[in-house]
Amino acid sequence: MPRIRLAAAASGRAPSVSGSAAWVVVWLIMLGTLGLAVLPWRWSSPRGVRIADGDKQRGVSYAHEWRHAETLGYGTQASADSLARLKSIGVTSIAITPFGFQSAPDDHAIGWGGNRFSETDDRLRQVASQAHALGIRVLLKPHIWLRPPAWVGLIEQRSEEGWSAWFAEYRAFILHYATLASKAGMDGLCVGNELERTTGREREWRALIRDVRQSFKGPLTYGATVDEFRKVRFWDALDFIGISAYFPLVDAASPGRDALVRAWAPIVREMGEVSARWQKPIVFTELGYRSAEFGAWKQWEVRRDAPVNLQLQADAYGAFFEAVWPQPWFGGVYWWKWWSFLENGGPEDNDYTPRDKPAEHVLESGFLR
Repeated sequence: MPRIRLAAAASGRAPSVSGSAAWVVVWLIMLGTLGLAVLPWRWSSPRGVRIADGDKQRGVSYAHEWRHAETLGYGTQASADSLARLKSIGVTSIAITPFGFQSAPDDHAIGWGGNRFSETDDRLRQVASQAHALGIRVLLKPHIWLRPPAWVGLIEQRSEEGWSAWFAEYRAFILHYATLASKAGMDGLCVGNELERTTGREREWRALIRDVRQSFKGPLTYGATVDEFRKVRFWDALDFIGISAYFPLVDAASPGRDALVRAWAPIVREMGEVSARWQKPIVFTELGYRSAEFGAWKQWEVRRDAPVNLQLQADAYGAFFEAVWPQPWFGGVYWWKWWSFLENGGPEDNDYTPRDKPAEHVLESGFLR
């Protein structure tokens, strides 16, 4: 997820395709047996990454309203209405997010799970059921949360003992949600998100992914940061490359669509090379722009009270659909973010949601074309 700004100046090995296609087939059989199947995600052959437009994940990050969870959160009538709106504008996938909480980057303990926090297991099951009833797929994407200005990308241990303790905690956390995703018939699982100082521990991550495969037979990914996706060494163990795609594009208050398209060009080339190297499609597990000045630059530096700029957000959406979406190796996007109720957004809002802003119409046009 985007880093939270609190102050004005905040600042390989050869690829393997063993098992990937088989997992998808097995999972679809299981879903069909349970009566839960929706349209399958299709992946490329080992000889080349080429995703047909109709097979791309047309997604949003679907956020739970925790302040009024009983009336506006996952599984409520408000959520059903919000999902119906998403269906009408071409959304075919949502990412839903339970949280684990860590007190400091070098702490070992992760608080999470069950019914302790607002995104309860029951609510996750309920919202998955709501989405499936509309033919919308569900990617379960657990996050670790640290109190700002710390963020998940700073998690790092000071000793081997610390790393062992942290991975033991994280293993329990992610295996809980892998089991939940399996039992609820969810369509994909993101095994980690933006944990960029942990992914150099390749051995531990590969062991973790093997364990997750035992509990969840569907497609797996990991959501890497823009600085991390080039460095991850275990993409071959996953089904697609995930990126939290908050690339700083243009250092301008309102740069215009053409400038944004040009800024994507070198990034697109590099992503294509990474996809070819690992023979995996790339999915933006997150992408978003605030409807605020400088919203397409270093978003974590944009002030909370930044002037509203609806056109910049719309231009940024349009530039993505022009520069990135048509790439043959590109597997889809999850826009950050859309809430589980509809009374938000609008022309006075400077936050990420596209709801009731020009960007929503750009999203609809891009997804339905």
